[in-house]
Amino acid sequence: MKRSKNITMSILCLFMLTGLMLSTAQAQESHGPLSQIIIYKGEVAGTGPGITTFKLTVGEEMTVTAKGFDSEGNEVPIWPTWKSDRELSIRVVEGRSKTAVVKALKEGAPVFFSAVYITDDGKKVTGEAMGEIKPKE
Repeated sequence: MKRSKNITMSILCLFMLTGLMLSTAQAQESHGPLSQIIIYKGEVAGTGPGITTFKLTVGEEMTVTAKGFDSEGNEVPIWPTWKSDRELSIRVVEGRSKTAVVKALKEGAPVFFSAVYITDDGKKVTGEAMGEIKPKE
């Protein structure tokens, strides 16, 4: 009798753990496919429209962070590749591929930098910012 209670309790615990694992997996996948990347100024991605334009002077730096979204506005995890025009240098913050430091190297306008991510199904999604670099005064 005691053995059958132990087996019943073990089976019940197994079902409960399986249900918990499935609900956790479903909660983590509560987003659709990536449809846009928004770039925010700072080390932490915020909310709202992000930045689309910027102004820097030669030698000045700014930190930016990319955040991915599906068509319904749900956050989608991304690990972007960063690209920039020759007037800028861009380096990824070590251990945080979503965050990069953009530095103005020489005067120019318009100049661009972007965060690019290619999804598992081969779709290329880009978030981009256009700016102006002014000379030091």
